[in-house]
Amino acid sequence: MKNEAMKTAVDAFILERINDCGRRPNESLSDAIEQLSVCTDKLRNTLSAEQRILLTDCENAYSVTDGETMNCYYRAGFSDAVLFLLGWRDSEWN
Repeated sequence: MKNEAMKTAVDAFILERINDCGRRPNESLSDAIEQLSVCTDKLRNTLSAEQRILLTDCENAYSVTDGETMNCYYRAGFSDAVLFLLGWRDSEWN
């Protein structure tokens, strides 16, 4: 029961953190995303109908990869923070 409650709490924390970052985007990241969008639109305009389908498949795969990467790194960062705080409490880090 404790493990499931902890997993639920971690999931809620990570989702909240991801949403917080989405509400206050990083300027350089926003610029990079805009540039990617502009380049993708230019590329799309040069492609055949069949190639546009492939580009859309690539965009979708990238979106999933980006989301999963963010989730993975937030989980790793959260885990590292917990380990550090517990280590600090137990005098392993100080």
